[in-house]
Amino acid sequence: LVLYARQWLPDRASAEDAVQEGLVRCWKRQPGRAPDPALVYVAVRTAALDLLKSRRRRLAREERVARPEAEPWWQEDELARGERAAAIQKALERLPIEQREALVLRIWGGLSIAETARVLAANPNTVAGRCRQALVSLAALLPEECHEGV
Repeated sequence: LVLYARQWLPDRASAEDAVQEGLVRCWKRQPGRAPDPALVYVAVRTAALDLLKSRRRRLAREERVARPEAEPWWQEDELARGERAAAIQKALERLPIEQREALVLRIWGGLSIAETARVLAANPNTVAGRCRQALVSLAALLPEECHEGV
Protein backbone atom coordinates (compact mmCIF):
# COMPACT_ATOMS: atom_id res chain seq x y z
CA LEU A 1 0.00 0.00 0.00
CA VAL A 2 2.86 2.37 0.79
CA LEU A 3 4.44 1.50 -2.55
CA TYR A 4 1.18 2.31 -4.30
CA ALA A 5 0.80 5.66 -2.50
CA ARG A 6 4.40 6.56 -3.37
CA GLN A 7 3.36 6.96 -7.03
CA TRP A 8 1.86 10.33 -6.13
CA LEU A 9 3.61 11.33 -2.93
CA PRO A 10 7.25 12.33 -2.82
CA ASP A 11 8.27 10.72 0.47
CA ARG A 12 7.61 7.60 2.51
CA ALA A 13 6.16 9.49 5.49
CA SER A 14 3.44 11.09 3.35
CA ALA A 15 2.71 7.73 1.73
CA GLU A 16 2.33 6.13 5.15
CA ASP A 17 -0.05 8.96 6.14
CA ALA A 18 -2.12 8.28 3.02
CA VAL A 19 -2.22 4.54 3.80
CA GLN A 20 -3.35 5.25 7.35
CA GLU A 21 -6.02 7.67 6.14
CA GLY A 22 -7.21 5.14 3.54
CA LEU A 23 -7.45 2.37 6.12
CA VAL A 24 -9.38 4.63 8.50
CA ARG A 25 -11.80 5.49 5.69
CA CYS A 26 -12.33 1.78 4.96
CA TRP A 27 -12.84 1.01 8.64
CA LYS A 28 -15.40 3.81 9.02
CA ARG A 29 -17.36 2.54 6.02
CA GLN A 30 -17.39 -1.07 7.20
CA PRO A 31 -16.58 -1.24 10.91
CA GLY A 32 -15.80 -4.69 12.20
CA ARG A 33 -15.39 -6.25 8.74
CA ALA A 34 -12.28 -6.97 6.74
CA PRO A 35 -12.48 -4.71 3.67
CA ASP A 36 -12.03 -5.94 0.13
CA PRO A 37 -8.36 -5.42 -0.91
CA ALA A 38 -9.37 -3.54 -4.05
CA LEU A 39 -11.43 -1.12 -1.97
CA VAL A 40 -8.46 -0.55 0.31
CA TYR A 41 -6.38 0.41 -2.72
CA VAL A 42 -9.12 2.79 -3.88
CA ALA A 43 -9.21 4.41 -0.44
CA VAL A 44 -5.42 4.75 -0.32
CA ARG A 45 -5.37 6.21 -3.83
CA THR A 46 -8.02 8.75 -2.90
CA ALA A 47 -6.23 9.66 0.33
CA ALA A 48 -2.92 10.03 -1.52
CA LEU A 49 -4.47 12.27 -4.17
CA ASP A 50 -6.24 14.34 -1.50
CA LEU A 51 -2.97 14.76 0.35
CA LEU A 52 -1.21 15.71 -2.87
CA LYS A 53 -3.84 18.34 -3.72
CA SER A 54 -3.60 19.76 -0.23
CA ARG A 55 0.16 19.94 -0.46
CA ARG A 56 0.02 21.67 -3.86
CA ARG A 57 -2.44 24.26 -2.60
CA ARG A 58 -0.27 24.94 0.43
CA LEU A 59 2.85 25.27 -1.71
CA ALA A 60 1.07 27.69 -4.05
CA ARG A 61 -0.09 29.80 -1.11
CA GLU A 62 3.38 29.94 0.32
CA GLU A 63 4.85 30.61 -3.15
CA ARG A 64 7.71 28.24 -2.75
CA VAL A 65 10.09 28.28 -5.65
CA ALA A 66 11.89 25.04 -4.98
CA ARG A 67 10.71 21.80 -3.52
CA PRO A 68 12.76 18.87 -2.24
CA GLU A 69 13.84 16.33 -4.79
CA ALA A 70 11.52 13.35 -4.80
CA GLU A 71 12.69 10.03 -3.40
CA PRO A 72 11.94 6.84 -5.29
CA TRP A 73 8.30 5.84 -4.79
CA TRP A 74 9.07 2.36 -3.61
CA GLN A 75 11.14 0.90 -0.83
CA GLU A 76 14.57 0.39 -2.34
CA ASP A 77 15.34 -2.49 0.01
CA GLU A 78 12.62 -4.51 -1.74
CA LEU A 79 14.52 -4.42 -5.01
CA ALA A 80 18.05 -5.33 -5.88
CA ARG A 81 20.32 -2.48 -4.86
CA GLY A 82 22.63 -0.53 -7.10
CA GLU A 83 22.50 -0.10 -10.83
CA ARG A 84 19.65 -2.54 -11.38
CA ALA A 85 17.35 -0.65 -9.00
CA ALA A 86 18.31 2.68 -10.57
CA ALA A 87 17.67 1.35 -14.08
CA ILE A 88 14.28 -0.05 -13.10
CA GLN A 89 13.29 3.16 -11.35
CA LYS A 90 14.26 5.26 -14.35
CA ALA A 91 12.38 2.94 -16.72
CA LEU A 92 9.24 2.93 -14.55
CA GLU A 93 9.26 6.71 -14.36
CA ARG A 94 9.30 6.87 -18.16
CA LEU A 95 6.10 4.80 -18.47
CA PRO A 96 2.79 6.63 -18.87
CA ILE A 97 1.00 6.92 -15.50
CA GLU A 98 -1.84 4.62 -16.67
CA GLN A 99 0.59 1.81 -17.47
CA ARG A 100 2.74 2.38 -14.41
CA GLU A 101 -0.26 2.43 -12.08
CA ALA A 102 -1.72 -0.77 -13.53
CA LEU A 103 1.65 -2.53 -13.35
CA VAL A 104 2.32 -1.47 -9.75
CA LEU A 105 -1.12 -2.70 -8.65
CA ARG A 106 -0.67 -6.02 -10.46
CA ILE A 107 2.95 -6.83 -9.57
CA TRP A 108 3.72 -5.09 -6.29
CA GLY A 109 0.13 -4.78 -5.07
CA GLY A 110 -0.66 -8.39 -5.91
CA LEU A 111 -4.12 -7.57 -7.26
CA SER A 112 -5.85 -9.55 -9.98
CA ILE A 113 -6.82 -7.96 -13.29
CA ALA A 114 -10.42 -7.65 -12.07
CA GLU A 115 -9.37 -6.03 -8.78
CA THR A 116 -6.99 -3.67 -10.58
CA ALA A 117 -9.78 -2.73 -12.97
CA ARG A 118 -12.05 -1.90 -10.02
CA VAL A 119 -9.36 0.26 -8.39
CA LEU A 120 -8.75 2.14 -11.63
CA ALA A 121 -12.42 2.22 -12.64
CA ALA A 122 -11.44 0.75 -16.00
CA ASN A 123 -12.38 -2.18 -18.19
CA PRO A 124 -10.44 -5.38 -17.28
CA ASN A 125 -9.35 -5.77 -20.92
CA THR A 126 -7.96 -2.23 -20.84
CA VAL A 127 -6.06 -2.98 -17.64
CA ALA A 128 -4.63 -6.21 -19.08
CA GLY A 129 -3.52 -4.30 -22.19
CA ARG A 130 -1.88 -1.60 -20.09
CA CYS A 131 0.03 -4.21 -18.10
CA ARG A 132 1.17 -6.00 -21.26
CA GLN A 133 2.25 -2.74 -22.88
CA ALA A 134 4.07 -1.66 -19.70
CA LEU A 135 6.05 -4.91 -19.64
CA VAL A 136 6.94 -4.57 -23.34
CA SER A 137 8.03 -0.97 -22.75
CA LEU A 138 10.09 -1.94 -19.70
CA ALA A 139 11.83 -4.70 -21.63
CA ALA A 140 12.77 -2.17 -24.32
CA LEU A 141 13.93 0.45 -21.79
CA LEU A 142 15.93 -1.81 -19.49
CA PRO A 143 19.38 -3.28 -20.11
CA GLU A 144 19.51 -7.03 -20.76
CA GLU A 145 20.68 -7.90 -17.22
CA CYS A 146 17.47 -6.41 -15.78
CA HIS A 147 15.11 -8.50 -17.91
CA GLU A 148 14.96 -11.31 -15.32
CA GLY A 149 12.80 -9.13 -13.04
CA VAL A 150 10.56 -7.97 -15.89
